[in-house]
Amino acid sequence: MLAAPVAPRYRRAVAADLPALAALYALCARTLGPQVYTPAQVAAWQSFGVVGPAFRAYVLEATTWVAETAGRVDGFCGVAASGEVHSLYVRPDLSRQGHGSRLLGHALARAQDEGCHRFQAWATPFSLPVFERAGFVLRERVQAAFQGVVFERCRVARG
Repeated sequence: MLAAPVAPRYRRAVAADLPALAALYALCARTLGPQVYTPAQVAAWQSFGVVGPAFRAYVLEATTWVAETAGRVDGFCGVAASGEVHSLYVRPDLSRQGHGSRLLGHALARAQDEGCHRFQAWATPFSLPVFERAGFVLRERVQAAFQGVVFERCRVARG
């Protein structure tokens, strides 16, 4: 008989998590990016996954939740006090299994506990379905430069 999968534990991110979260971020860009992006876009996306001031702010200026199983980081999701979802990343080998939806749900529920009831995010074509399943509505699509490369971004909102 197969053992039941172990549910991840959610905890707040701390500065000591930054190297593991940056590595996961870069891994997602390298592994998942080619499904929706050009090589130049993948390289630009991946370049943000280094521990520096911008990545540090990205994680620590939001309430970022880390999902882990047996001490291994499975993903992270950050929501700022304003309701802006900063991040939503899950290990590529766990993608498309509901982990991102559960992690986003956890982060939004904790933000609601803190009094936030309106949420928004800049979603990618890859993450848009996760946000839509969580009740977010597409408000606009824009072309925006990141690291000198143009990406399609989807503005979504809920509440």
